[in-house]
Amino acid sequence: MTENLHGTAGAPILAILKANELYNVLVIVTRYFGGILLGTGGLVRAYTGATKKALEDAKYIFKQIGEEVKITIEYSVAEQFKYYCRKNDINIIKEEYSEKVEFLIEITTKKFNKMITDFEKLQLKMTKFEIIGKKYIKTTIDN
Repeated sequence: MTENLHGTAGAPILAILKANELYNVLVIVTRYFGGILLGTGGLVRAYTGATKKALEDAKYIFKQIGEEVKITIEYSVAEQFKYYCRKNDINIIKEEYSEKVEFLIEITTKKFNKMITDFEKLQLKMTKFEIIGKKYIKTTIDN
């Protein structure tokens, strides 16, 4: 990526993004009017004001590395497991009922380690679990 640090749009917008520690962000500016009439200072104020307003109104999505995990449990604890997932913001991707219940979940590494500890405390036994693979998980900033 090339940064134009001398213009009236790029440098001020980039400074706002860096100050907010934002990455993988795209800001598009379309100017319909301005230039000489607004002057350099007017353009900078317009672009920075628009960028700040956009960031205030934006919906932020945080992602952390996590796992997709297949968990097999007994029917007797399936509802307790689903409750645990709801309570701890763990996304159940798929449920499959056969001899036992299989859940496919996506979970951050931190939550997965906590879940293993919690299951031991709750005596909620998993018949087995299999880590399918790593993936980015949408999460809140503190998970």
